[in-house]
Amino acid sequence: MDIKTLHQIVAGFRPARLLHVACSLRVFSLLAGHDMSLEQLAERCNAKPEMLEKLLIACSALGLVEKRGGRYRNTGFADTWLVEGHPLCQVEIIAHSAALWDFWGGLENTVLRDDAPRPAPDRHRNFIMGMHNLAVTSRAKALAEHLDLHGRRRLVDVGGGPGTYSIALCRQFPELHAVIFDLPETVAIARDVIAREGMQERVTVRAGSWDADDFGSGNDAVLLSNVLHGHGSKAKMKLRKAFDALVPGGLLIVQDFLLNDEKTGPLVPALFNIMLGAFSRPELFGLIEQAGFAQPKVAAAGDDGGSSVVVAMRK
Repeated sequence: MDIKTLHQIVAGFRPARLLHVACSLRVFSLLAGHDMSLEQLAERCNAKPEMLEKLLIACSALGLVEKRGGRYRNTGFADTWLVEGHPLCQVEIIAHSAALWDFWGGLENTVLRDDAPRPAPDRHRNFIMGMHNLAVTSRAKALAEHLDLHGRRRLVDVGGGPGTYSIALCRQFPELHAVIFDLPETVAIARDVIAREGMQERVTVRAGSWDADDFGSGNDAVLLSNVLHGHGSKAKMKLRKAFDALVPGGLLIVQDFLLNDEKTGPLVPALFNIMLGAFSRPELFGLIEQAGFAQPKVAAAGDDGGSSVVVAMRK
């Protein structure tokens, strides 16, 4: 087994649950033989249009539906296997799988003795160090290799979590110093990671809130890694504060889940979009330019992990 396979196992519940819900809503049976607009399908499914669109984006990424001219239709695969009444229909076994969801969700309690202690998980630490787990596999190194920060000396890493990306960037570019800007409980974790990596002289922390505080000043690079998750992420505010934190000629670096122009994938951003949101490339570029940045471009397209790297310059 390799690390890619491990991550596929860990996240494998997401496409399974997507299929459960799409079949429960009868999406594929309703699309059988003809296409529909989002509004038409939402009406037939009794679904919220904004959430159904996210579901359809992920179904497109899985190869189950196609989007043409703003209308959705089944792929040949879905017509064969996911339409009620077809001789090869698999909808009932999918519904049976959905009925087992609660058992698998409660498996830990089923395995434990009734008197066994059940400590509450430290959800915040698990999240922050989980981001570190993902970054150290190859993503932090890949980010550093996709950027040219030669000659840049001050970077602020907004919502930088454990600081893994800043550590990798400072190792790649010896003149660079970075500040991790995040909530007090998060920078406490970052301090431990920075100390463990022996990077205290080059990577420091600043506790604060992006809602209430600025991102500093006099920086020649700002990193916004996985903090611009779609329309609910306050992206306009964060980008404006990033602009204010940079000197003229400063570099904006955005690493995030990015949908394609047609909003039909890729799969990992499409699945993330259902949960928290994701921008398409034109949407993100538009917001970057509205904040005052020039020449946004994709420096690295999304890999298997789904994240793309976008850069732009402060005018």
